[in-house]
Amino acid sequence: KDSRVSRVFGSWRTAMQATFPMSLRQVLPLWRKIIRLYFSVVFGFSEVHKDLPSGKLMNDIAAQVGTSASLELRLPKHFAERFNRNFSEVTRSILKETEEPDFTRILASSFLVRALQCVVCLAYGSWGLLVGPLQFLVAPLSFTGSFIRLLTNGSDCLLHYMCSLCVAALLYTTGALSWLPTLTIDITFVVAFFSIDFALNCLVYYLSSELFGVQRLLLHVVYGSFNTKTYFLVVFGSLCGYSFNLGLMILTGLLTVVIKRYGLYQKTLRLCRWPCFVICFYVEHRIGHLPVVYQHAHKMHHYLHDTTAFDAHIYGSGMNEEFFWILAETLPCLLAPSLFFPYFLNLDTIHASLTNKPAHTRTKEGSGHCMDEDNFHADHHTLHRANYGSALGVLLDFYFNTMGTETKGARGLAYRRCEEKDEIVIRIERCEGPLAVPSNAPCSKDMEEVEEFHTVRSITEAELAAHRTLDDPGIWIALNGDVYDVTKFHRIHPGGSQIILQHAGKDATSVFASVGHSQKAKAMAAKRLIGHLKVAQD
Repeated sequence: KDSRVSRVFGSWRTAMQATFPMSLRQVLPLWRKIIRLYFSVVFGFSEVHKDLPSGKLMNDIAAQVGTSASLELRLPKHFAERFNRNFSEVTRSILKETEEPDFTRILASSFLVRALQCVVCLAYGSWGLLVGPLQFLVAPLSFTGSFIRLLTNGSDCLLHYMCSLCVAALLYTTGALSWLPTLTIDITFVVAFFSIDFALNCLVYYLSSELFGVQRLLLHVVYGSFNTKTYFLVVFGSLCGYSFNLGLMILTGLLTVVIKRYGLYQKTLRLCRWPCFVICFYVEHRIGHLPVVYQHAHKMHHYLHDTTAFDAHIYGSGMNEEFFWILAETLPCLLAPSLFFPYFLNLDTIHASLTNKPAHTRTKEGSGHCMDEDNFHADHHTLHRANYGSALGVLLDFYFNTMGTETKGARGLAYRRCEEKDEIVIRIERCEGPLAVPSNAPCSKDMEEVEEFHTVRSITEAELAAHRTLDDPGIWIALNGDVYDVTKFHRIHPGGSQIILQHAGKDATSVFASVGHSQKAKAMAAKRLIGHLKVAQD
């Protein structure tokens, strides 16, 4: 009897460990380290250049290079070295505290939590918000990802509700609230919203995107829609029956645009010493790619390795990064009806959401309908650990040396980086020709994979380093002390070829682990094992 109880208890414990992979004792120190890393960096960019935190430097670069042949920036090296060093230390700490998670299990569990939340919200309204924290049981490090994601655009959200409050007070004072038309979040509103959104995604794909093939495109439509649109289902369900004034929506949006257009918003951020979006986005985005943190949250935005308009959110995030944003959309409306409406319906936010669709599209050559014609961000979706900044913040990737090895620049500006003793020198010049890297998109899935068998032997570091070109002798990479021949495989790699070419002849263990690979991916690698890496002895 005792043996049977022990077996049952052991099975239950194993199941709990698989479902809830980290204990609170593990999680809390990691939360502190990740949040500390964020705040130790995001407010320090004035050490690099006095006009960098406000975004003025990026605007000046675009203006000056447009009127002159080139521009040279000499930026101090110490800040980049400190951030890169701290980032590496947190990476090692995370990998020391916990093992690489099974992303497939996390994805399935997280999708189940979100599906349950959608059902409860649609059936019982805002009570469904109580289901949201369940994601922290199956993906505990998504807490930091969703919190930092809120901070990136939190100032925009705060501006929205302040403008809404001012406009509501004005309309109430003039009596206009009683006669202006209203919008109600009901089934008609929801169907119209999703129909228009789907039609826009199709239009952007038709006008701007490289062709993906029917099967691959359908995968992006289905997966991308669940990853990004269930956010709105939760918000709509929580606010079902909520009515807001149409005049309030229009005037709030116009006031937001005016405040931003004439610089009052930017001046307020500078006064509060809060960094601009470009800075916040780079830091948040790069931290979101920390190992384990990535699999718990942001990898859901990268799961398909490339990107289409169907994968675009208001700004671009994984499903598990949305918890605090869902609260920011719903709680003000629930607490103060008639004064507020959801942030994503602000005209300025709608514009950001619309432009993010082509910005999250792998643009075809010669397209005249694009926001990222150089595919700077689309390449991030195949490189994963490069091009963290937005197309407006290319400078940051070149400063921290996190750009792709073939990345030249974006938005008509070409960048070149070199290091001197205490400075990082970045030369920027106007480029009339294309800056896009030859397509990083994964090759068609219908390419037949050839079985490869090799004799396993001992391989030196020098021999590995010699195999970094497509021509003879070919491409080798090292993973966890083993060496693999990927000369042919790079063409059919689901994550695109450039990520392999970028690490050719090197040890790519940390990259492979941080991206998170399934058992199927590891089995694909095993077919190409050719030897064991022999580390040189000191």
